[in-house]
Amino acid sequence: MDTNLDEVDRKILRELPTDGRASFRDISARIGVSTPTVSARVQAMTDMGLIKGYTTMLDADMLGQTSVIVSLDARPTDIEKVVSKVKEEEIVRQVFVLSESSVMAIVAFYSQTKYRQFLDSLSQVPEIGRISTSLVLRVPKDSQRAALTDEAGLMIKCYYCGHLIHDEGVKLKIDGKYHYMCCDVCAKLYKEKYDKLKKSAQ
Repeated sequence: MDTNLDEVDRKILRELPTDGRASFRDISARIGVSTPTVSARVQAMTDMGLIKGYTTMLDADMLGQTSVIVSLDARPTDIEKVVSKVKEEEIVRQVFVLSESSVMAIVAFYSQTKYRQFLDSLSQVPEIGRISTSLVLRVPKDSQRAALTDEAGLMIKCYYCGHLIHDEGVKLKIDGKYHYMCCDVCAKLYKEKYDKLKKSAQ
């Protein structure tokens, strides 16, 4: 199983952020491949999790929202508990786990009341140590974090065991979607688990 991006993949990925409204036919004409090829490549990259979705970027300032960066300190063993608490909050837009056992959240809100309630709720979480906040005054640059460069490769985790898939791996097509495993053993166990869950849901 090839887990690297080829030139066609890269061309498609460069076109998608340029015009989110472009059809697969438009993209195929621009990069010189067939429409079915574009559709199949996009589906495969979506199934593996590289393409996480399609969205319209809104200007928070024009919507009258206030943005704040909230930094939280916690013990290394408590980081996941803190993340689980923070990421469920309505006003939280992004969450980053940082070095030195800290978590950073970017929040955007209209209501100061909701913001104060959010901070109050954090103060009640015993796993959180120090809380610091910084008001975002302006955003000179706001681009998506993922950047496609010539060095970019793929780091796909096995859907069953979670280990990184290297040069050799297994790709299964189940119910119209591709699923990726690191070896035949994980593929067999994953298929058995998938079939069992599907049967119990019927």
